Amino acid sequence: MSSLALYGRDSAAAAANGLDPLRYKYRFLAEGDSWMDRSSATTGSLPEFLAQAMDAGGDEVLIVNLSMFGHTMRHIGEVVQGEFAGWIDFWNFDAILLSAAGNDFIDAARDEAPGQGLLRDMAGQPLPAQGYDCVKQDAVASLVTDYLDPNFKVLYDAVRNSAKNAATPIFLNLYDTPVARDAPAPPGKTAWLFEAYRKNAIDPSLWPDLTDGIFNDVQMAITGWQKDRIGVHLVPTDGTLKAALPGDKGDSGDWINEIHPNAKGWKKLAKVWRETMLGVI
Repeated sequence: MSSLALYGRDSAAAAANGLDPLRYKYRFLAEGDSWMDRSSATTGSLPEFLAQAMDAGGDEVLIVNLSMFGHTMRHIGEVVQGEFAGWIDFWNFDAILLSAAGNDFIDAARDEAPGQGLLRDMAGQPLPAQGYDCVKQDAVASLVTDYLDPNFKVLYDAVRNSAKNAATPIFLNLYDTPVARDAPAPPGKTAWLFEAYRKNAIDPSLWPDLTDGIFNDVQMAITGWQKDRIGVHLVPTDGTLKAALPGDKGDSGDWINEIHPNAKGWKKLAKVWRETMLGVI
């Protein structure tokens, strides 16, 4: 028997038709953004490649995947009170996998008018000493304490108060740091960080340091979700992937577009996830 990764709706249909989760050595529930959903129209994400890695080690797993491309913590909080709540009261899972916070930081940098979000509007401003000086620290603090932390608490409390998964470990994706470049997922669109930096008139020479700083903030926010909580584990994925070349507009290094891994990258990340999880469950 092979491992199986199914989206929630497909898992529900399979369960109704007699799918027995106990036939599998492990059962995982995945929630989150495109790092759990898909990297592009043609490339899957972590659950697909993790299932392959588990199979290769002789550890068959059933993964119920509730994630959605573009999900933010607000969307995840809404799912937690609906579909997610249903699953954690339906089956016993051996692990819950979460990828969240990346979209929230990127949206805060990209979607607001220049200078109104996470980034300073640098139009007409002198070049700062380092790229990270373009980040508004008060905006980062507000994003984390007023929005991300409370929404993670909703998910954590739902798990710990559930009938069947109160002791189930939660594993958190730490992402890896991308290279800001003009490499969007859908053709004809603009890439995420690339758009945000250009909108705020940030000099390209500052982009590497700025991206490093933003993703350090992402990882620090996620790391903070461990504090004073039981059974929350970090998956140390930062530094795993080969960086893309800044001028490449498509698949480069271990990245299929600006912020998502390609198949080579996912195989590397799946190995890290498998080793981390099997050290706990």
